[in-house]
Amino acid sequence: MQGTYTSEQPKDFQAATAAAAAAAAAAAAAATASVVAMRTTAEQRDLERERERDRESNSNDQEEWSMSECGFADNDVQRAIRGGSAAEDITQYPIHGWVDVTKEFHEACEELLPGELAQDVLFGLFEAMSAIEIMDPKMDVGMGFDRFDLPPPSFEAAVAMGAIKLDGLEPAELIGVFDALFACLVSWLEGNSMDQVLFTCLYLHAPSQIQDKALRVFCIAVRNLIVVIKNIIILAAVNEEEDFQLYGNSALLAAEKAQPSTIAGLLKDVEDELVRKCKQLPPTDEQNLMAVVHRLRFMRHLFQAIYQVELMACAENAEEAVNEIYKNLNVASELLPLIKRTIERGTQPVEGSEAPNPMGFSPRIHDRSQPPTFPRSIKIRERPASYQFLEEMVARFKYACKVIRYKDYYSALNFFIEYSRKSGHCILSRSVLQNLFSSSIRLAHGKQSMKQFLRHSVQSFNSPPVLNLKHPVASDPKVVQHLETFFRYCINMNTFNQFIRLCGFNRARQRDKLAHLIENFDPLQVDAVRLDSLMNQLANERAMEGNELHATALKHSTHFSTWVLYNCFRAMLIYLMSGFELELYAVHEFLYIYWYPYEFLVGFLVSALTRTENILLAQEEYAEHQSRIQSNGSGGGAGGKNRKAAKPKKNKKQQRPYRQEIIYYHALLSLCGGMYKAMGALTKDGRVRLPMSKFDNEEIRYNRRFAPFVPLTSPPPVSYAEFKNIRDHMMLNSVEELYSVAAKHFDQARNVLESIQNPDQEILDLLQIARTNFVVMNVLARGHQKEVKRQPEFDFSKHSYFPIMKLK
Repeated sequence: MQGTYTSEQPKDFQAATAAAAAAAAAAAAAATASVVAMRTTAEQRDLERERERDRESNSNDQEEWSMSECGFADNDVQRAIRGGSAAEDITQYPIHGWVDVTKEFHEACEELLPGELAQDVLFGLFEAMSAIEIMDPKMDVGMGFDRFDLPPPSFEAAVAMGAIKLDGLEPAELIGVFDALFACLVSWLEGNSMDQVLFTCLYLHAPSQIQDKALRVFCIAVRNLIVVIKNIIILAAVNEEEDFQLYGNSALLAAEKAQPSTIAGLLKDVEDELVRKCKQLPPTDEQNLMAVVHRLRFMRHLFQAIYQVELMACAENAEEAVNEIYKNLNVASELLPLIKRTIERGTQPVEGSEAPNPMGFSPRIHDRSQPPTFPRSIKIRERPASYQFLEEMVARFKYACKVIRYKDYYSALNFFIEYSRKSGHCILSRSVLQNLFSSSIRLAHGKQSMKQFLRHSVQSFNSPPVLNLKHPVASDPKVVQHLETFFRYCINMNTFNQFIRLCGFNRARQRDKLAHLIENFDPLQVDAVRLDSLMNQLANERAMEGNELHATALKHSTHFSTWVLYNCFRAMLIYLMSGFELELYAVHEFLYIYWYPYEFLVGFLVSALTRTENILLAQEEYAEHQSRIQSNGSGGGAGGKNRKAAKPKKNKKQQRPYRQEIIYYHALLSLCGGMYKAMGALTKDGRVRLPMSKFDNEEIRYNRRFAPFVPLTSPPPVSYAEFKNIRDHMMLNSVEELYSVAAKHFDQARNVLESIQNPDQEILDLLQIARTNFVVMNVLARGHQKEVKRQPEFDFSKHSYFPIMKLK
């Protein structure tokens, strides 16, 4: 190596030194150039980063996002906007540095049990309820598509492809489309989105382009029916977000102006034309075409009935309008059995398909236009179930028409409470009743003012003489002034009107609104007591003036306070017992829930009704006494006047209008007492599962259950300490004694219920509950299953307030 190296060196040492110096200089220059290049590159990178940050800050200031991030435009539009920029082409996916976290995600999920959620500062239960479950077909709209799938066809595209027919439809095809549209209508009324059920029918997108007259008119009727139903529900204002989706694709509805007044005539023309055509067809074809006629006729009468409900607000005569509605509903109910028998004559849905009919429907046409929180999995009702729903809905409409008979608040409220139990979840049925009864918040029965309605209600309830226009005291200026002030206050508080109105909400929302309504009764109670005291003061003044007639009519007046208290007690009872219907109470809470009606609430109701009956009897006796005085004071013709004076005696038994209701509340009192004693016995016997003491605070639960009653002055609120003292006193008895006392209460309820003449279904169900629980309590009192401490089963299937106790 040395020789080789030496041979390559220059012979001249100076020359060699100069060459080495030149090589070192070249190396230094190269190193310097490299450093400069590195610095230049670093500076360029820093400069690029600064520019990028500036661009980001500018874009943030302008609140603009890239088209690829927004995803609002399709691929072709995005490419056109970008002007062919290859750097941002969406085919270069992914643009950003995505990282695969599948493995870490699965490892994290292994730490959670089924049903558990990971909680974070920014992700709690509220966010979890509104979060989208990725890759779940019910939540993630993209899971229903493949990247190679064609987009759902629009109306124009379907016509161009020949997927739908616009003319020359066979009767079977018409029946299939009509039945599918009725099924979509029912699914919409059940709370689904309009776009995901009704407007999946392509025919509804452009009815004017349909050449087949029957299909065109039917589709126009459906579109107008949608508008009318929305107006009724908006006017009634008893819907909640879980009941009904008011808003859908408004652009489709606005494309053709709604003209509801012309629909009935259009449908009638098509019916007549098809009926004439039927006469020229053989029997089989005639039956198929008549099935089409029956559906058109049903749509006509149903549309007329619902449209007339919308027009109730401007009806001149409410009773005539309701009678017309009832006639249309009768015809519609008669047509439904004929329609249900011909469902199989129409085209049927393809098995496995989401479309309700093979032709004319595109289930996913609106999926991309929906917000991400919509429920994605829409199951449209089957046709037999849809017609069953319509049949029940028409029956509810007919029952709602009876509300026009009730002219006073007491009977109207009873009707609304009963209707609320029967109407179920149908928002349209509840809205129809509200529109039939009240056209605005100040009017009842169309043209009767709310003030007159409330005056008539008090008069019907306990008949105060001051409200009797024939009585001389009714014209007393001070009496008129006090009454005017009281009823104006009632209207301004809006409590009584709200009580009727909240019966139109679903059962869960009723309970929430009842809690606020009960609080509003307190100022009304104070004002009613003040009015009664003023009447008593006027009675003393008139007595001192020697006006015995006025003094007797005004004396001992408790008419108005009794009326207000009775309605308050009813609201409290409905609120408390609705918790059983909604399954809000745990079994160990049954004890104090049944205790409160037993000790206080039902007794207050019985007392209010008994006081009202006594007032009516006293007024009747006084009227009889006055008639007797007048007849004795007159000369000739006394015999005829004595016959007139005998009428009050004849009607004496009729002046007990609340006897049946008092008996019913006596039965409820015994049932609540039986359940209260039974729960006490089961708790003491160790048959009721109690929460762990470290997780339980009974006082807090008690206070929350009865929180709406605290603001009331009458009845006064009952503290937890008072309840605890009463319960502890009851628990001093032995278990066998408590079972026996509970059995006696159920036996009393059975005897009371058996005394009711012409019992309805609710009375019969309560009678069965009383009999069964009486037997169960007697069995437990004898020591049955004493060693086995199992909690009984509480079956609420017979009645929503009182269960049948079953031993396991």
